[in-house]
Amino acid sequence: MKNHRFPYVLSLALLLATTVRAQSDLTPQRIEVAFAKTLHILFPAPVTYIDIGSAEIIAGKAAGAGNVVRVKAAVRDFEGETNLTVITEDGGFYTFDARYAENPSVSTIEIHAELSANASEAPAAAAEGHVLLEEVGREKPAVIRKTLAEIYRLDRDDVRGIRTKKYGIEVEVKGIYAMNDVIYIHVQIANVSNISFEIDYRRFIVADRKLAKRTAQQQTSVEPLRVCNDVEIVRARQRQRVVFALPKLTIPDDKVLLLEVVERNGARHQTVEITSKELLAAEAL
Repeated sequence: MKNHRFPYVLSLALLLATTVRAQSDLTPQRIEVAFAKTLHILFPAPVTYIDIGSAEIIAGKAAGAGNVVRVKAAVRDFEGETNLTVITEDGGFYTFDARYAENPSVSTIEIHAELSANASEAPAAAAEGHVLLEEVGREKPAVIRKTLAEIYRLDRDDVRGIRTKKYGIEVEVKGIYAMNDVIYIHVQIANVSNISFEIDYRRFIVADRKLAKRTAQQQTSVEPLRVCNDVEIVRARQRQRVVFALPKLTIPDDKVLLLEVVERNGARHQTVEITSKELLAAEAL
């Protein structure tokens, strides 16, 4: 189907917004769609999948907004109902029954995530999901996000001695945890210099222990499943914390897990080394 360009003006539409809770069952939310007007649905996480029940409606993500879906009728005055299904990055599953209305009662619907009681103290946890995304393995994406937020909120010091410090930058592992074959690593980056530390990229790699600091050979990348508070800059005299969720990971004694933090347009690169013994000592959540 040819891609249609819809108006994306939410400032006025939000005046008519209807707020609903993230669906805890599969009961469809009823929506009204029109031929000449666009309905915007705001989700608590980026949208990864959209399915429409028939050609009588059209739907797609709004340009520049990964969590906004715009919906409208493809034909005037269609009879009966059709359906719309949306899956979000955090595993949320949402289903809607769409009926035609020439003048819909609302032009925006906002789906709110279920936030923890302490959501103001940490990045918000997403709505409880119904879909188990393959990339996360055994654990529900929503559970991973909530666990990341809780580790961030508690800010415990459960690990000592896993750190590197040079050029006025210190990267320290504060905790290593495990739950349902997901490894959580809590990291603090401190900048004690007077020059901001802007992060170009960070990555985890498994490398030979003896060669880890001397060569890029014999290295395997480990891509995080999710990240809480993915830091881009640590300003002068400030600290930032990040929590990573990694897939199940064990390594032999002759290898190490490296966290590399590389400075953009600079040379203050940092590498933290986590041994096999330290990974196996991960605290159960």
